[in-house]
Amino acid sequence: MKYFKNTCIILGLISLFNIKAQENKKDYTSDIKTFVKGFPTNTELSVLVIDVDNSEFIGVKKLNDTVDLIDNKESIFEIGSITKVFTNILLSNSVQKGESSLNETLQSNFNFKIHKGDSITIQHLSNHSSGLPVLPTNIYSKMEKTPDNPYKNYTEDDLLAYLKTDLDYAFKSGTKSIYSNLGMGLLGYIITKKENKSYEKLLKEVIFNPLSMNSSSMNLINKDKLVKGLNEDGSIASNWDFTDAMVGAGGIKSTTKDMEKFIRKNFENDALYTLPLQETYAKNKVAKIGLGWQIIDNKNKKFYWHNGGTGGYRSCLVFSKQSKKAVLVLSNISAFNSKSASVDNLCFSIFKKLIK
Repeated sequence: MKYFKNTCIILGLISLFNIKAQENKKDYTSDIKTFVKGFPTNTELSVLVIDVDNSEFIGVKKLNDTVDLIDNKESIFEIGSITKVFTNILLSNSVQKGESSLNETLQSNFNFKIHKGDSITIQHLSNHSSGLPVLPTNIYSKMEKTPDNPYKNYTEDDLLAYLKTDLDYAFKSGTKSIYSNLGMGLLGYIITKKENKSYEKLLKEVIFNPLSMNSSSMNLINKDKLVKGLNEDGSIASNWDFTDAMVGAGGIKSTTKDMEKFIRKNFENDALYTLPLQETYAKNKVAKIGLGWQIIDNKNKKFYWHNGGTGGYRSCLVFSKQSKKAVLVLSNISAFNSKSASVDNLCFSIFKKLIK
């Protein structure tokens, strides 16, 4: 069964920063064109490289045996789990307004008994330390109905029904951090209920409209700008639809042009954006977690990153707040393509060149 999940390659990413650079030449376009050659025809990448005040947009598309440069900075891709950092900015907004606390419990947000709900906090949901599984057990029968659009039929009623069952936790909350789409989807759901607004409306009010991210949405605003996702075999993939039950885990569609505004906002010292960057859990001496953000803290250099993947798309974002440098890769490479993790490697290899 296909479902959205994060591919954990932290150790591989860290190693990219420990290898001495072979050269100092920053030829990003050559790297990207070479990368795309290994994927099916119609594979498309939209890459953003931010170097302080300069932004470089690089678009490529493979057509048969050629790779052409294209202008696709306004083309729309599914960004998958990069959505999770947006969910945590909504959480930050709720905290700033005094409507939420990182220490409030899961149980306090529901009027029915949740098994061990008093031991799970909002922060546990945010940094994947709740002990909840990757997905709720009652989602799989829904996925079987539309396997190419697996979250489409999972509703608020389904989520509430799951929470009322005798939940099976993988570990005691706060003792480990294991990636959970359920935990992040649940966090987004709780925030929408506090505000009595849809996830889409909250995103527009808090992030999209203030940053003029006019092409970003849960739903397709302009289908003509959509880059069609590809299945692992190169055929056209179905786009993924979410209800508010799980949309906070991976439902956003965006462009590199819009995402540039979002990334640059994270360079600022705006409390709304800085709270999610604060470390809340240490997996080891190097790999940390903020609120949603993955953190690499290596040799006094700190990088924030997240990746994403859906049935037809793969994405990766990494940035340094200190140096104001960032790389974003949006692609229509399926998360189920056997080589999809190489999108992360490409993103980090470009970033490594950028920060040298």
